[in-house]
Amino acid sequence: MIWLFHKYPIGCHSWQQILTMSLAGSCVALHLRFLRCCGYCRLAGGDGYPPLLRWLHHAYRYFALALMTAYLLQQCVYAYQEQTDMDKLARVMFLLLCHVTSITKQIVFHVDAERIDEMITGLDDRLYNEVSEKQAQLLSTTCVRAARLVRVYTGTAFITCTLWIVFPILEYANGRPVDFPFWAGIDYNHSRIRFLLVLLYSYYATSLEGIANTTMDAFIATILYQCQTQLKILRMNIEILPDRARAIVKKEPNQKYEAVLWKLFIECLTHYKKITSTSKILQDIFGTVILIQFAIGGWTLCMAAYKLVSLNVLSIEFASITLFIMCIFIELLLFCYYGNEVKVEKWSGVLTCGGGVRAAERPHGGVAVRDAVAGHAAALPALAARVHGARQAAAAPRRRPHHTALA
Repeated sequence: MIWLFHKYPIGCHSWQQILTMSLAGSCVALHLRFLRCCGYCRLAGGDGYPPLLRWLHHAYRYFALALMTAYLLQQCVYAYQEQTDMDKLARVMFLLLCHVTSITKQIVFHVDAERIDEMITGLDDRLYNEVSEKQAQLLSTTCVRAARLVRVYTGTAFITCTLWIVFPILEYANGRPVDFPFWAGIDYNHSRIRFLLVLLYSYYATSLEGIANTTMDAFIATILYQCQTQLKILRMNIEILPDRARAIVKKEPNQKYEAVLWKLFIECLTHYKKITSTSKILQDIFGTVILIQFAIGGWTLCMAAYKLVSLNVLSIEFASITLFIMCIFIELLLFCYYGNEVKVEKWSGVLTCGGGVRAAERPHGGVAVRDAVAGHAAALPALAARVHGARQAAAAPRRRPHHTALA
């Protein structure tokens, strides 16, 4: 099993695509590697993996889901048993609520696997990757920052889970009884083997959930970040639209300037439609999950804060709870920050489209294209809905493009 996963890296779409992965698609490569290693995301389609590896990974995904479900049920039983002890109840509740949001996202990765694959494959689209050198640097920066985000975020979760096992080890070594925040069904305080088994089970379950949950959050945020980057690239293309058209006409004198300008404008509209399609798929897949996460996130913070005030500031448990609260804050902040950045960049594109009107007013700027841009400078989102008709009009033989089709 280990040899198969080493030979066929599961972080990329398939073995044949490892060396040809697009620049835009590579922004989620590390996220996919983590999620597939944790058993949350399925392997990509294609012929890059042998059937045995696919079957083993498919079984591993359902094992991870069963494990997380069992661990959540054990926490529910523990919470019911300790409902009269507020300290123990608070200790288990902030973990239980966090696991609820994690399992909902895990179920989404099972149920909507097809659409998630479609969204990931869409990042390799030509419109996202045929860019200039300056824009390629922008995509590279996006990939580097996305990888840094997932490393720091999952690293914080991993350190938190590691600190959680140090505390019971110290307690057991000093001869004091240990109480794990879940129902185990066995007495582990009087047997080293049982204690070790329960400890390893707790560490594996919490670490798996912590790494996978933070990676899923970073994955959603990275898709939003990629949409923001693509909107920046689109804005840059619109700003230099007439200059690009003149450069093409200079290389190919048989081309008409207005026809080239219109063709480039249609490409910008198609690019915008692709960006909105990606963001819509993301919203359709994870919109409900994010709503649940925000609804439960505040409750989780309250329970964690209640537990925090009763701890010694210099204790290991205090440090672990502090890191946990930081993870929850980051979890909620990511969606707000990157979602707002996408919205800001979208309206910056609207203002840029207005600037395209002034650029089109230059000599040989193309009156029809100027009028088309001017007519939609204040309503850029509505343009994407009519791209198909505009492309048909532009492709009509021996006829001028029907420039008023977008009006």
